[in-house]
Amino acid sequence: MWRYFPALCACAAALGGCGGGDNGPTRTVMVSAGKSVSVTAKEYSFDPGGLVLESAGTLRVTLDNRGSLAHNIKVLEDGREIGGTESFAAGGERTATVQVRRGEYRLVCSVGDHEEKGMRGTLQVR
Repeated sequence: MWRYFPALCACAAALGGCGGGDNGPTRTVMVSAGKSVSVTAKEYSFDPGGLVLESAGTLRVTLDNRGSLAHNIKVLEDGREIGGTESFAAGGERTATVQVRRGEYRLVCSVGDHEEKGMRGTLQVR
């Protein structure tokens, strides 16, 4: 049985890469409280898709819309919007300031069906 273990692990690793295209966060960055972070919007993703704020406080998020459609970024706590930018056209940039406490938040684009198409991310406040 144990002689097959390496082959089973290799198969599991190969199949693990064949997921259903989650469009989850591809990159996570650390941000100090009171500092700014720039997020790039494209169809249909944020980069970085994950933010980790070192402590509770103020977060300034600048959204740079490099897509071809209008986008925004909203910060959701338990499904409720607590801050974000308005929707704006491609090529623009907007900044939102939001107060956050320890916990987990969702980042979404609320334009049309963009969130459902994968335009979402995470914010963790330590």
